[in-house]
Amino acid sequence: MSEEQNSEVLVEEPQIKKNEEEIQNEINQNDEEKQDKVEQNEEKQTSEETDQHTEDAKDDPLKAKSDSDNESEKSDLFDDLAHTESTPTEQGGSFMDNTFDNDLFISVSHPKKHVESMETYISYKLTTKTTRSTFDDSEYEVYRRYQDFLWLRSKLETEHPTNLIPPLPSKFVMKSVMDRFSAEFINTRCQALHNFMQRISDHPVLSCNEHLKIFLTAKDLASVRKQRGEGFMSRMSGSVKSLAGSGVIKLKEHDPLLVAQNERVTDFGEKMSVLIRIVERIMEEKKEFVDELQEFAPTFSAWAASEDVISPILTSLSSCIESCAKSADSNATAQEMSFLPPLREYHLYSDVVKALMKKRDMTQANYERITDEEERKKEERANLPRSDQSYSLGAMMGRNAADVREQKEKRLDQQIEELSKKREEANNQLEVSNTDLRADLERWSLNKTIDIAHAFDQHASSQILYHQECIEAWESVLPQLQEGEVEST
Repeated sequence: MSEEQNSEVLVEEPQIKKNEEEIQNEINQNDEEKQDKVEQNEEKQTSEETDQHTEDAKDDPLKAKSDSDNESEKSDLFDDLAHTESTPTEQGGSFMDNTFDNDLFISVSHPKKHVESMETYISYKLTTKTTRSTFDDSEYEVYRRYQDFLWLRSKLETEHPTNLIPPLPSKFVMKSVMDRFSAEFINTRCQALHNFMQRISDHPVLSCNEHLKIFLTAKDLASVRKQRGEGFMSRMSGSVKSLAGSGVIKLKEHDPLLVAQNERVTDFGEKMSVLIRIVERIMEEKKEFVDELQEFAPTFSAWAASEDVISPILTSLSSCIESCAKSADSNATAQEMSFLPPLREYHLYSDVVKALMKKRDMTQANYERITDEEERKKEERANLPRSDQSYSLGAMMGRNAADVREQKEKRLDQQIEELSKKREEANNQLEVSNTDLRADLERWSLNKTIDIAHAFDQHASSQILYHQECIEAWESVLPQLQEGEVEST
């Protein structure tokens, strides 16, 4: 490159830098002006919304309060998950208890053991507080056993076939069959029964059932059940209905949303089943780990008795391992009492949801069957004037063919009219079933999201606490271990 070209380059470079700086300054200035305009518009919009809200509040104070409550509910819905601790049975076992208010409060608590000559069973205290005018008093206290809860659920399922009835805990947990009167099993069942009653009391339809009122208020429920004819045959009929609805249902038209929902529920149930098996296996391993730690700790204390120099260190190690064993035991208990029950409940819930969706499909299948029968009869009626009745059974018996045709027309008209009424009834049942199913599925999905999130939140807090306690236990041993290293050097 020549000297003239070099000088041109040297002259151009400062000019380029100067142009770049000017352009950048202009860009920054434009950005600042745009930002100022955006902020001014936002302030203006906020001011207008505030003025509008104030005017609305003056015109309709109830609406303003409702809007404020809705905003508060949205902001607080998941905020408490990270700060909620395990609550006792009296305070409610579901996170939903503290989220929504109603006028019927039911708690299950204070299990009591009854030992009689023929049987031994557990009863649970039901406390009901309500402001409903349909109740004679505002507060009730009764005791109910597990089979009473079964009776209530059976009645709800019979009278509300289109609604989602919450599941009851299994009669036995297979690994606890021989220990069903243990404190852990009874407390877990008490909490599950409490959740069952909470979900019923929160339901806008189930909470108004007359049998629920009897269940909550009757002092002697056994005599009420006897007067209403409860017995073996009623239970048998329920089993027969269950078996009758266990076949495969074929539909002409499938609702794609319900099909997708059914697949999601099935997948969710399978995942819950796998998760429950893993958690149960981890629990068994934790219990074995606790037993081994409890056997391990005395080894160091016994060893310390035969040592002089390292005796303090061995004693500290023994105390440390004992603390870790206690923390591990508490962690295993927390996992069994607070983490596993929600998983089991929602695994049962998935089966109940699938059963309800199957009932809905049976309703649609019945509607389609009646519709097909009506169309077949209409087609037969339309073809009747063109049909030859000379070879019909009536004509062969000596009756006039025209009379035979007329009689068939009357019979078909009557059948079509009856089928039309049945079709309308079946269509109404299908619409009710669809409406109830969608509403209950929406409610169930919301509860599922919150309850499962809360269960994992508690589980994570329990694991953090366990590891923190173990770290603190081992950190307490470090000074003596380090002191021993210094003395040995």
